[in-house]
Amino acid sequence: MSRPLAAALINQSAITALIGDRHALKQLPAGTEMPALVYSVIDVNPHDYTDGDGYEAMRLQINPLAPTVKQVQQIHDAVRSTLHGLAQITLAGKRVITVFKDAVGPEDVTDDGDGHIVWTWPRDYIVLYE
Repeated sequence: MSRPLAAALINQSAITALIGDRHALKQLPAGTEMPALVYSVIDVNPHDYTDGDGYEAMRLQINPLAPTVKQVQQIHDAVRSTLHGLAQITLAGKRVITVFKDAVGPEDVTDDGDGHIVWTWPRDYIVLYE
């Protein structure tokens, strides 16, 4: 299952230093303070090596939410440097082979229903693991 690995990837100290425990799979609880982070496992594709051993490729989407674009960028910087530093380690019972940044979505702005501005800017990462 890829969700425990995704949670372990997000729950790293450089990331939580910026967002605390304000992160969730798919949707934050109502009233969550900013900055925060939503992540989603977009898909998982199995791959086979020629000798029969396999690995999986997980597309992990990261959506920081913050009152400013600068704060969103700071969270992305922490995520990128943290994920790239996690190659060749074991998390949630899975060996992470490598992580690389993939697609980058457009910036978006909305309000939280209480009149506070919230920026977001999705980025996808590919996590190869076995």
